[in-house]
Amino acid sequence: MSNVKLIRGLGLIGLIASVFNCTVGGGIFRLPASVFQIVGANSPLVYLLCFLVMLLVATVFIQVGSEVSVSGGPYAYVQPVLGKFAAYTCGVLLWLLATFAFASVANAYASFLGVLIPEFSSPLAQALSLGVTLSLLALFNIKGVKSGSRVSVILSVVKLLPLLLLIAVGAPRIQFHALWSEGPIEWRGISRGAMMLIFAFTGVESALIPSGEIANPKRNLSRALYAALFLVLFLYLGVQSVSQSVLGSELGVPGVSPLALTAERLMGSTGKWILMLGAVVSTAGYLSAITLSLPRSLFAFAEDGYLPKWFSKVEPVHHTPSRAIWAQSGIAWLLAVSSQFEKLAILANLSAILMYVLCAIAAIQLHRTQMMVGRNDVRKIIPWLALIPMAFLLTSVTLAEWLSVGGVLVVSIVLYRFRRTEPG
Repeated sequence: MSNVKLIRGLGLIGLIASVFNCTVGGGIFRLPASVFQIVGANSPLVYLLCFLVMLLVATVFIQVGSEVSVSGGPYAYVQPVLGKFAAYTCGVLLWLLATFAFASVANAYASFLGVLIPEFSSPLAQALSLGVTLSLLALFNIKGVKSGSRVSVILSVVKLLPLLLLIAVGAPRIQFHALWSEGPIEWRGISRGAMMLIFAFTGVESALIPSGEIANPKRNLSRALYAALFLVLFLYLGVQSVSQSVLGSELGVPGVSPLALTAERLMGSTGKWILMLGAVVSTAGYLSAITLSLPRSLFAFAEDGYLPKWFSKVEPVHHTPSRAIWAQSGIAWLLAVSSQFEKLAILANLSAILMYVLCAIAAIQLHRTQMMVGRNDVRKIIPWLALIPMAFLLTSVTLAEWLSVGGVLVVSIVLYRFRRTEPG
């Protein structure tokens, strides 16, 4: 892979915005209730744990990314250190993460639309409305990258406004005694809650794909990642604190739309409408962005001989991978209508953590090579420290969840072993 033609024009502010935008998606409109149902009043502790995990993961990305500063994100970081098979596995995990996240947010989008428009609240109506939405997004992206990116930008511009409004209006109502439990901490519940919530913190890996275009990566990479993560933590803790203080135990009622109900209590029916509209726009923006990027993974796998060439066919007029776009949208639709947001989020998180483990191992290996000889010894323990909380989160994964992700990995290994052509 050559980066000769890539211009390092992505500066600090642009990189912070990219990481923040890739991280803050539609999940935060649903997750406060999901986490509270598992953990209860100690939910803010779960946010801090997820922040710690991602802070360590970001530091691993900084260590590896400053040495392997080429475009491709985790895939490119792993390949020079651990080899082609590890990089291929990392690519499969990245695709799994994005696919399950795609389906999870699609499921949330349909439910938000059902709250906003009651006529779309039945399962059949939600399945049909989601199918129409994904089809329209696929058509926009088949018309070209410029068309797809324009839709993504338009839909993502306003996604933060309802959340900031909720925090601003609800801040005086925050009750700090409602943000923790006086009883003993149930660490297994904390682990499971974090395994659910870390879905809202993932996205760093997507923002780092254009690493070969980052200006002064040794300086800007660390500043951007840390700044973006602190901004994300501030936003999420604000949302959780307001909704938990206003709703109390009602936040744990199954099926509740937590932020919509919080906004209704604070601002009446107008507030609820604003929040739900924001949720629909936010999730639609995420779906548009991922429809633009994710099908290119199927296209690339087919180009490299890991999938049938059918997936690599290009639409003759607009020169876009139309078959890969339709296939990816169809997979997301099937998963979204056949499962639940929380289950899909867990599978996305499991894929993400396994990918982060590979990146941590790559960083450990870098420290053992000539590339980082003589560096500060403190840096060497960071990848090991990152593995500890990730292992803690993995203790809450069920056998069924391991089998779901493991089954895809086994199939991918078979495809790797018997690929029809050598990657060019």
